[in-house]
Amino acid sequence: MKVVILATAIGPRNRGIGQYERYILPPLLKLLASAGCQGRVILAKDGSLPEPPAGFEYLRLPSPRDISPVMFVCQEICLPVWTRGADMFLSLESVFPLTPIFAKRKIVVIHDMHVVRHANDPKRYPEDYSWQYRTWANRALRRAAEIADHIVADSAFTAEEVHDLFRIPHERMTIIPLGLDHERFHPIKDEVTLDRVRLRYDLPETFHLYVGPYSRKKNLLLIVEAYLRAKNRGDIIHPVLVVGDTRRAPLYSATIARIEEAGLSNDFRFLGTVPDNDLAPLYSLARALIYPSLYEGFGLPPLEAMACGAPVIASKWASLPEVVADAAVLIDPTDPSALLEALNQVKDELVGANLIAKGLKRAQEFCWERTARKLAEVVLQQARREPSGALRVSD
Repeated sequence: MKVVILATAIGPRNRGIGQYERYILPPLLKLLASAGCQGRVILAKDGSLPEPPAGFEYLRLPSPRDISPVMFVCQEICLPVWTRGADMFLSLESVFPLTPIFAKRKIVVIHDMHVVRHANDPKRYPEDYSWQYRTWANRALRRAAEIADHIVADSAFTAEEVHDLFRIPHERMTIIPLGLDHERFHPIKDEVTLDRVRLRYDLPETFHLYVGPYSRKKNLLLIVEAYLRAKNRGDIIHPVLVVGDTRRAPLYSATIARIEEAGLSNDFRFLGTVPDNDLAPLYSLARALIYPSLYEGFGLPPLEAMACGAPVIASKWASLPEVVADAAVLIDPTDPSALLEALNQVKDELVGANLIAKGLKRAQEFCWERTARKLAEVVLQQARREPSGALRVSD
């Protein structure tokens, strides 16, 4: 069987879909190759992966990951050619090209439906999408959902979103949760490593952590408003270290302006994008991860933090309750007072210890090898044209 896989989100910086693709592709390709498959993986110009197994090759678009409009045009031109003669086309990116796909069977992994929700109700589902991206992504995602022979969703929440918005039958969907790299994310106890990170970032003795891009749906401003209320009440709270990409200049500038206006400059430290090897030590040192996202198709940072032994405060909206279960304090992401109450809860040593224990146990339920194995099963099953139900995949 010849398989063509779209995986152009991998680039120099890998979060979100790029991280998903980077982790899932090596074991997925090995599993498909062992089943007698061969084919191509389509990457961005700057996409980097280990050498593929025998029978598979990497094809790179002329555009790097960061030049999105050009890359989309390249996809539209190249994919009709590169999918000719394929038995299976697998998109790991929620979308299909708008031009024809000539593979016999088609599968799409849909990570979330936020761009569609935003187009329908931008006030309730805020984000900073350009009109060009919003227009293209809406059409490309809808096309994927409509013509795919099967859909894989990261969570039950996302599967329900696909069903509600596009009226896709549940029997055309399979839910396969994302995984976790346990070699990378685990409690860091080595004092040499921890001291290195403390010195590199001049860390305060105690701090809270926020991990995510400066996008409206990630909701960093809720933390700012909560800290402003705490300041007005005279409460003493620990500073927040913000880890995320600062390239979204308008959102970054607006966030800084609000922090300065509120007189909270000493309470927020922006670290930017940190090296992969520094993230687990930061989680391990944090008093808690604060993750008040308004919308998630899955949500990896809470899992990463729990795997490193950090208590987690997360939004109770979208997929996050499904991911963290009872191993986190869940809050209304529109209520600053709810966040302050949660921060007071995790100050209690017994509450914190209980969250850490539950979080470590919960994180063990997720691994990328299992995710890859279940996706390979779906690909091979669909190649044989066997039915697949919309049930959570389990061992």
